[in-house]
Amino acid sequence: MQTAYDEIPYPGSCYTQTHPDRLAVMATLFGLAPAPVARCRVLEIGCGDGGNLIPMAFGLPQSSFTGVDLAESAIARGQELIGRLGLHNIRLRCLDLMDIDSGFPEFDYIIAHGVYSWVPPQAAEKILDVCKSHLAAQGVAFVSYNTYPGGHLLDTIREMMQFHTRDARNPRERLRQARELLEFLLQAYPHEDAHGVLIGQQVKLLLDRRPEFFYHDELSEHNHRFYFHEFVDQARHHGLQFLSEARLLSMQTDAFGPEIAEKIRALTDGDELAREQYLDFLKLRTFRQSLLCHSEVAIDRTLRSQRVSQMFAASDAHPSSPETDLLSTSPLQFQYPSGGTMSTNHPLAKAAMSHLGRVWPQALPFSELLQTARAIAQRDASGGEATLEEDSNWLSDMMVRLYAANFLELYVQAPAFVTKVSARPVASPMARAQIQEASSVTNLRHTSIEVEDEAARQLLLLLDGTRTQEQLLAELRQCVNDEITPESLDANLTRLGKLALLVA
Repeated sequence: MQTAYDEIPYPGSCYTQTHPDRLAVMATLFGLAPAPVARCRVLEIGCGDGGNLIPMAFGLPQSSFTGVDLAESAIARGQELIGRLGLHNIRLRCLDLMDIDSGFPEFDYIIAHGVYSWVPPQAAEKILDVCKSHLAAQGVAFVSYNTYPGGHLLDTIREMMQFHTRDARNPRERLRQARELLEFLLQAYPHEDAHGVLIGQQVKLLLDRRPEFFYHDELSEHNHRFYFHEFVDQARHHGLQFLSEARLLSMQTDAFGPEIAEKIRALTDGDELAREQYLDFLKLRTFRQSLLCHSEVAIDRTLRSQRVSQMFAASDAHPSSPETDLLSTSPLQFQYPSGGTMSTNHPLAKAAMSHLGRVWPQALPFSELLQTARAIAQRDASGGEATLEEDSNWLSDMMVRLYAANFLELYVQAPAFVTKVSARPVASPMARAQIQEASSVTNLRHTSIEVEDEAARQLLLLLDGTRTQEQLLAELRQCVNDEITPESLDANLTRLGKLALLVA
């Protein structure tokens, strides 16, 4: 059956927050015992061309993956890539969501990203039914959806576009007319008018979106929004409960200051779900990425820092100043390339964060990070000013707080890649296959990397492990640029390692 996704393909992409490792971290922090990521079963509803699921299957060869989607052309593209990669642990099926029945197997992790709000109400109910019927006892389901109150303004813009495109003859004409209206609105609204400013901000965001995403997300037949409490009630009706958001940062009140945080506590009287709803009111939230589990599962919402002692940590933090004193109690500020700073005067914290920045993007086991940080901070192994247990408790508490602030990554299993450039370097076969068709690739940390120029593209294609660096240089000079130097090649290879694109 031909769908709008066949007429205007929706480009596949990876979504870091949906990776089973990220789901397992959140589940573990909230007291669940999720399935080991190395050997788990994953279902993605609305998998498209597998842009999110195939890299997971590549990176977790002992786990099994199933994707379902209604768009035949998207499934065909995904199956072609699976064949080229020779993967045997993933299956993509062209299947109507409503046809999933009791014969379907059980899964440890279920992903429904960008589906729930964009299907008819009965199909949204079916998603929750599948999550209940086919989720393992300690399993986790990821469901994203559009929300109110922030969605009210987007509803207004959507209704304008629906009227303006009412006579469009085909999807591409409808897309053109909708963008034409947005450009008119952006020009027409007075910049000094408060309402015009709000509309203008949203219109600019919509116009900046890729046309394919804009069409399917904003002009689709179905685009339903919910208040958080309504979604929670729907999940409860299906025997599911809210576990957390996919990103711990989005559940924090720190950005509003202590007075507002205290007011939220007073208004909600310890009700965590009510607290989440009030956060949506304050943030005018338009979108949520919620994790669900079975209603009978016991959730511990106290973030106990000891739970990170078996995890891995990674951070791209770097000291703001090259003059760093790690042993004193003077404050040291760290900067993050993605934005934001943090400051600490604790020698153990300064040592740990400095070390993580040096080895980025590697993820270190907690025990190794603790041992290294203690050595850098010159802790006395026999006791000294702090015992090993005290330092362990302190460091684990810091890791939870930094994870909540999005300044540190946690993993239950470290991603498999290398940062050291070998004599015959090898790029991820996943990335080499993707770069033949598109300008972005998925690295081994399950994030998207945009390949900026033809030289970088050709270098990725050549990194199959058969060429020395001298041979790489000669071939790059021949096919791209005679001015490429050994130094620039070495720098590019090092950069690929830092981008988690090299394998052993």
